[in-house]
Amino acid sequence: MKKFDIKSLVAGVIIGTLGITTVFAATGIKSATLSNTKVTLNGASLPLSKSLISITRDNEQNASLYVPAYELLEKLGYTVNYDDVKNTVDLIPGNNSLREVISDIISDGNIVMNLINNTNQTNIAESGSFQAENNQTLTLNITSDIKGGSVDLFLFDPNGKEQHITIGSANITKEIALEKGIWQYNCSGVFKYGGNVKIVGTIN
Repeated sequence: MKKFDIKSLVAGVIIGTLGITTVFAATGIKSATLSNTKVTLNGASLPLSKSLISITRDNEQNASLYVPAYELLEKLGYTVNYDDVKNTVDLIPGNNSLREVISDIISDGNIVMNLINNTNQTNIAESGSFQAENNQTLTLNITSDIKGGSVDLFLFDPNGKEQHITIGSANITKEIALEKGIWQYNCSGVFKYGGNVKIVGTIN
């Protein structure tokens, strides 16, 4: 799940847990202002409780955008430990925060699945889960131009019953009636001649 490149989201260095005071403690800072820029993860909103900060350094015209590292990295599934004695931030993968991110995304736009292979990689391997209520519908919008293989999407209802969708080089839209409970999914496949696949699942 941690296929997230921080450099693609911000310009500049990510500030630490102490916030804007950390920036002004450094030298060479001309100005720092709170920014209303929003953060998204694979196109879906990723709400943060703290604002991003726009910083202009001395002798620079263009500002750089900084994000609150502690909160962002926790939402991406890391435990973040700050050691003020050693002045280090230790990132430990594997907490449960990604489930919280999924909940945020559900409330912001009903997106419960947003799967895509990394650029220039000819494979995909993703899994996850989401909460559904009775009488809801999962709409899967799949765009794919993969070549030399296929992708298998397995969807498991709260009772463990499996639905299997095979994805080739074609776009697919599929609706699935849901029942209340935790649904799980697993997506994997190899396409040795390239292409890209994206699967977006929304609940309504």
